[in-house]
Amino acid sequence: MPVYEYLAINGSGREVKGRVDAENERVARQRLRKEQLFPTSLKETSSSPEDRTQNVMKYLKSDRVGLKELTLMTRQFATLVTAGLPLVSALQALGEQSDSQVMQRVLVLVREQVQEGESLAKSLQAHPKTFPRLYINLVAAGEASGTLDEVLEKLAEYLEGQLALRGKVFSALTYPVVMLVVCGLVILGLMIGVIPRIVEIFVKQGLALPLPTQIVIASSDFLIGYWWLLLLVGIALAVAAARYYALPHGRAVVDRLLLKLPLVGSVYIKVITARIASTLSALLGSGVELLKALEITKNIIGNVHIVNLLDEAREGVREGKNLSREIMRHNLLPTMLSRMIAIGEKSGDLENMLEKAAKTYDNEVSSTLDGLTSLLEPLLMVTVGMIVLLIVVSVLLPMTELINVVSI
Repeated sequence: MPVYEYLAINGSGREVKGRVDAENERVARQRLRKEQLFPTSLKETSSSPEDRTQNVMKYLKSDRVGLKELTLMTRQFATLVTAGLPLVSALQALGEQSDSQVMQRVLVLVREQVQEGESLAKSLQAHPKTFPRLYINLVAAGEASGTLDEVLEKLAEYLEGQLALRGKVFSALTYPVVMLVVCGLVILGLMIGVIPRIVEIFVKQGLALPLPTQIVIASSDFLIGYWWLLLLVGIALAVAAARYYALPHGRAVVDRLLLKLPLVGSVYIKVITARIASTLSALLGSGVELLKALEITKNIIGNVHIVNLLDEAREGVREGKNLSREIMRHNLLPTMLSRMIAIGEKSGDLENMLEKAAKTYDNEVSSTLDGLTSLLEPLLMVTVGMIVLLIVVSVLLPMTELINVVSI
């Protein structure tokens, strides 16, 4: 369908611009007048959002968008719907404001389906790579209960919480990783660029090299002569690890290891716990029944052991058992989560207790990551310092002997 760019005067006398899709220019002008816009300029664009996105999709072959784009769109959507804007107009405004070409394309298609009489949830369901199952089910619950504006607000808050949690983990890991990479490059530069030149001096003088120097020189020669082999081995190990993780047994082993790793495992468990609590809280608060909420929640958790836990807990709840006891029985998630769920079950306020649990574990993740970062920094400094010291000593030992020879 053609897309037209327009300049128009609105009811307040202000000039506005945007895009509208229509079969022809006459229909485009009619649509603008219905929205109380009086076009002063109207011209067909060279390509529609769909066309521009298709150029990208030739390479991506996906409707997937990042969490940041989805979160921003949801917050804007919630604001527009809460303000009373009709659904179709809100979707059009979102498409025009979005900077993501993929999101523009998807919103155009969603709006067309809504215009044809489909529900919003069913229209979103046609794009599972853009809108996850959790998103679709919350929107469906909001449409069924007539509280779409409230559900979109909760959904925006949930996505913002997930984005903040991801940001905490990323920011905590950024400094150690950058520091490790820079120090690695410095060491590599010493081994490849400095050591070979110094070795030439020692060889010309015919000095007997001490053991540390021989080790460093051998390492330098190996890096220079067989860097391609190290690269191939690294790629082969990465491919083998990926294939192993793709196997059911391999994934079970790796996921179990992630839960049991010292220091890292505790952070990993807290991140998973925060996601489970916040997701269940959002679903229950939007009117989704507990069994369905557990089914949806397990699909956003990557660890197979936690997925099995939620599966078995769901079956236990189906049989009339308490969710808190079912979660505690597996001894994988923190005990405090089970106790807070038990309080929520007894008080009939499970949604709010889960929300409190999510905030508690969000804060714990932040404090734990801060502690790990403060611990990793000196460890990295000491490790890199020892490696550099070994290189320096290996150079200084024969250099001292060389000075003695020259002075004699």
